[in-house]
Amino acid sequence: MSNPAIPDDMKIAVGEGERRLPLYLLIDVSGSMAGAPIEAVRRGLEQFKLDVQSDTFAMETVWLGIITFGGRAEFITKGLISFDQFVVPQIGASGQTPLGQALWLLIESLDKDLRRPVRGGAKGDWRPLVFILTDGEPTDEWREPKGKIQQRENAKVCKVITVGCGPYINQQNLREIAIGDTFNMDNDDASFRKFFEWVSSVVKSDVKSCSQTGRAMEQPIPPPADVIQPTF
Repeated sequence: MSNPAIPDDMKIAVGEGERRLPLYLLIDVSGSMAGAPIEAVRRGLEQFKLDVQSDTFAMETVWLGIITFGGRAEFITKGLISFDQFVVPQIGASGQTPLGQALWLLIESLDKDLRRPVRGGAKGDWRPLVFILTDGEPTDEWREPKGKIQQRENAKVCKVITVGCGPYINQQNLREIAIGDTFNMDNDDASFRKFFEWVSSVVKSDVKSCSQTGRAMEQPIPPPADVIQPTF
């Protein structure tokens, strides 16, 4: 018999409480993001942390990996970490845009850090969510790792969302590097804040869907149309 004291939208599927929802944020910190854009990213991450912390289930379920790419690509969370370990980093913006390196780091983590299902045992992690935030101006070889991640997206083993950002978005390149749903974001502080609020909403909705139905959402909730628009 169900417990009437627990609202339906707060119930977790039996046996699913320890499954993780991996979330990756790949953030462009190249020189074109210097100044107001990178400061807006930092403030957005602070708001994102507060938003996820406000949801007990999300806080317990989400495991976070942040990869920055500017000058070099770096896994600043040192792999996937539980959300209660997340400290907003002091990030700066400089150098070129090694998107390819960042994608290879993502692939390495997807292969190494995810928990796989065990026959007759644990079911493994939920489908990872990946957000790529970039100005569309990669400066290294990105096609091979992009193709490998695209295959995973097509096979629905991860969900990737690409967002063009910064003051100098290269729309043509963005079309080529895009993986999954792709959007453009306005270049102001409010837009970055709303972007991270949207990420929080997607994460919390995915956690709720996983816990209640045993599967991730087929499509994430759409972003706020006033600042984030579909690219194509």
